Amino acid sequence: MKIVQINATYGKGSTGTLSKDIHEQLKNMGHQSYVFWATACSNPQNDPNIRKIGCYLDHKLHALFRRLDFGQGFHSRLATKKLCRQLSIIQPDVVHLHNLHSNYIHLPTLYRYLQEKNIPTVLTLHDCWFFTGYCAYPQAYSCKGWQNGCKNCPAVSKFAKRKVEKVYKKKAEITKIEKVAFNGVSVWTKNDASETFLGQAKIKTHIYNWVDIKSYQTQTSKAYVYKKYGLDPSKKLILGVAQGWSMNDSKGGSAFCKMSNLLNDRAEIVLVGHNNGIVPQKGLHCIGYTANKQDLIDLYSSADLFVNPSRFETFGLVTIEAMACGTPVVAYNNTGSAELVVQGCGKLVEDGNVEELIQTVSHFLDENLEDYKERCISYVKENFDKITQVKKYAELYKSLKTVD
Repeated sequence: MKIVQINATYGKGSTGTLSKDIHEQLKNMGHQSYVFWATACSNPQNDPNIRKIGCYLDHKLHALFRRLDFGQGFHSRLATKKLCRQLSIIQPDVVHLHNLHSNYIHLPTLYRYLQEKNIPTVLTLHDCWFFTGYCAYPQAYSCKGWQNGCKNCPAVSKFAKRKVEKVYKKKAEITKIEKVAFNGVSVWTKNDASETFLGQAKIKTHIYNWVDIKSYQTQTSKAYVYKKYGLDPSKKLILGVAQGWSMNDSKGGSAFCKMSNLLNDRAEIVLVGHNNGIVPQKGLHCIGYTANKQDLIDLYSSADLFVNPSRFETFGLVTIEAMACGTPVVAYNNTGSAELVVQGCGKLVEDGNVEELIQTVSHFLDENLEDYKERCISYVKENFDKITQVKKYAELYKSLKTVD
């Protein structure tokens, strides 16, 4: 088969890494694979099948225009027409869409082309943007407006609400493609999407994201990590990882501050991610964001406990990465996290209950956390192996091609 993926990035960030993994594994399986990217790329082998969409100026103009009309994904018309011309040359059997909301694609042009050429199309829902009129995470606004057309959107000002409704209707045109499937990266994502226009898709499924198991076994000594970050070796290490942290964020920055106040005599808390307002205090260390995979692996494997107090996770890759290094997890019982943290690998607590979260963490600090290591690693190997998960995508492509 000829498979084309379209994503904002290639080899960079979570979706870029996933698209790269799919590309490389498809080639190993004997398929012809192409990836089109827009904003960031890591292609050290200069693979000619990795191709860019648009240019810097186009992306900046798209960003400017969408601030005016809230039309994320409704500019870059010329760049998208050029993409479609390249697709006509490739003549793909399946087009796989990932993250399209990074100021580089014109959805109507792309959807119309896929419809006219009757190309089987897969959407992977890395967030909720495909089925909302504006936002990627409506949970941040306690909103379910996507169930009725994103009317009266709470995320925008009064004058923009009608614009959001129009964008929602335009996105629904994806259903005009004869053979379309969507894949949620968690069951809850699949279920929510099924309540929208995507419920008309020929195939509705979920394929979890994955980690490269082997790379997560390359670990540095715990003593080295403690020394590197200036941690007290007599205390246990609690780790949190996110893009960024603040006192008001949905990732749980304030929960970590409260946790530090109560547990700093027993544990060091390290937060990886941009500091957007967290004030360092005794036992709480904000070390900034890192894209260095080995640095993250060293921290995951040295931590005694990984805590994920996020209020919503489409999947929860950092949770799986921690368990791949043998570290148990405490998380809120919500969204994607509820599907990942199983017995023997940590514990789920009531969504948003900070007191229960801290009590559970305190209880874990009294346990021999080495007892969880083997179970965590085996669980990830059994359920989130890269090769196994990519093969599921290959089967999805095959099924979509033959569906009536």
